[in-house]
Amino acid sequence: SEQTNLRVLMSPSLSSGLLSFSLSELSEEFLPYLLVAKGKRLVSRLLPYLSHDSALQVLRAVTTHLPVLMARDSTGPDEVRAHSRPVGCSRSVGALVRTNLLSQSLPVLYPSLCQVIGGLSFTQLIRVLKEFTAALPDSKETRLYLACKNKFGISLLYALLSQGERLLSSDTPMEPSIGDFESWTDIVFQVARQLSQCSLVEPLLLPSNLLSLFCRYLDKQTVHQLEESVERSTAGCPAIPS
Repeated sequence: SEQTNLRVLMSPSLSSGLLSFSLSELSEEFLPYLLVAKGKRLVSRLLPYLSHDSALQVLRAVTTHLPVLMARDSTGPDEVRAHSRPVGCSRSVGALVRTNLLSQSLPVLYPSLCQVIGGLSFTQLIRVLKEFTAALPDSKETRLYLACKNKFGISLLYALLSQGERLLSSDTPMEPSIGDFESWTDIVFQVARQLSQCSLVEPLLLPSNLLSLFCRYLDKQTVHQLEESVERSTAGCPAIPS
């Protein structure tokens, strides 16, 4: 049953063992759960109970396998049934995610992953974004390109960028690693270039600080083009405070 599977996932041995796994080992451990609707629900319920480092490992596993997860994303009969609101998730966000479950199953992971993203340091964020924007093996495409065509994928991207802008706007010292700021700038330009070159899908939610991020680095004409592109894709999409 789902309750039994959740107890197995939440067992101390598995939770503590997450940190000892390599990313590839962790991906193999969680991929079977992430490929089915019930498994996604179980992982979304597990995430709030994990330590930050363990939850970060799960986020990286999702990012690593994002192309296959998006390709396999589909609605099964059990997807339409109501599910518990993730711990710490607002009712409005939970309701929006449940609505999107009618067409896709990946959005159930979004609220819990956003909580993980909200706790990332700048260095951790850069590491995840580098994986997100890297070229796929034996392919000219990137996760970034594929994410722009998927509701969950682009929502995850926006959440990551929003966290970067939040950290840069904060008065709290970030203690970045060497090269982090250069990597961040490169990533912002890469994302802006991709967003301006493709037809964007509507995200689950639009962070309110997304466009102010691009204003930091891009010329006014490019920002205006991006703004128009994002606005076209988010007609009727609620903006959330960042």
